[in-house]
Amino acid sequence: MRWKIWLMSGIGVAITATLLVFILAPQLVVLAKEGFPDAHWPAPGVFKTVSGRSLVEPDKAADVPKPALHRLQEAGGLALLVDQGGQMARETYLGGHDRAARFNSYSLVKSLIGVLALRAVADGKIDGLDTPLRQVIGAEAPGISLREALTMTSGLVLYGEPPKEDLAKSLDDAQFSPLSPVARLHAFGVQDLFGKIEVDASLRGQFHYQSVNTALLGLAVEAAYGEPLETLLSRLIWSRAGAADAYWRENPTSGRVSAYCCLYARPLDWLRVGRFLLNNGRADDPLLPEDLWQEWILPDLPPKLRQSGAYGWQIRHDILDRTGETLSGPFAYMMGHGGQMVYLLPEADMVVVRFGAKPQLLHSTLYELTKEKAR
Repeated sequence: MRWKIWLMSGIGVAITATLLVFILAPQLVVLAKEGFPDAHWPAPGVFKTVSGRSLVEPDKAADVPKPALHRLQEAGGLALLVDQGGQMARETYLGGHDRAARFNSYSLVKSLIGVLALRAVADGKIDGLDTPLRQVIGAEAPGISLREALTMTSGLVLYGEPPKEDLAKSLDDAQFSPLSPVARLHAFGVQDLFGKIEVDASLRGQFHYQSVNTALLGLAVEAAYGEPLETLLSRLIWSRAGAADAYWRENPTSGRVSAYCCLYARPLDWLRVGRFLLNNGRADDPLLPEDLWQEWILPDLPPKLRQSGAYGWQIRHDILDRTGETLSGPFAYMMGHGGQMVYLLPEADMVVVRFGAKPQLLHSTLYELTKEKAR
């Protein structure tokens, strides 16, 4: 009889634990098959195609200089490419990868969503930067503006989210946990979180890195144009830049792409997209109005703020000011949690793309690219 009691007790505990998972962390069930977004393609999950455009592939460029190569090796780098003046000047792959390899963008794609939101304003699809998202998405959306979502100063918190000790830290991606707020976003999509997202008045106006802001921007852009996000990215940026097809993770619940993450593409295609953004599209067909583009890529910031690193409209800003170096001046950059980087350097007319397993030094990565002349 005692073994029957133990058996029934064990079954009861298992049933209770399962019910608690469904109630307290239902995202665990949804994400069990997919897990943390894989860094390389192919990856588990369902994907939508961002259609590109077939161009003649350039010849293999010179390898990066030895100091840059050593840095890349030490930091677990996988690819480092340089565009100088519209031509690929450097190209290096490590870890057995080559030009055909596709890597996960992680948060790099956030910057493209920011540009699409600005384009929606320029096209008159959204009235302006201070337009309430409820006016675009619907009454169920959080009571924040487009500008607040762009700058991540909305003060949004998800019900049950623990207090943030460091608001600037990229908690969403760098510390992805199946119990975290971003896991719920990743499993169900942002619309499923409506009613659970609140604005914390004590956080509003402060920079607070959260993927939910980008998810809301993506939803707003789709609503404004009446087109899926992957179609808009292809039509307005990706194919126009001459990038090849890319693959964007589809949310298993909402059926929409994940606006904040997980676009699988080649480093070469990111280099082309970076050049397209640095040029503001084409001279005869600009991507954004000049003033809006300038504010996106090179805003007027106090020197100390730029030197310490600043977050703008879904893109980051810094400056190269080390004495005796060839490269100098302000720059903008897109960043993913694992060291995925796209640098845009207006004064040097340069784009740099870096992929790897972990980040490497922000400024030294750029300085070391000019330590040797290309052979």
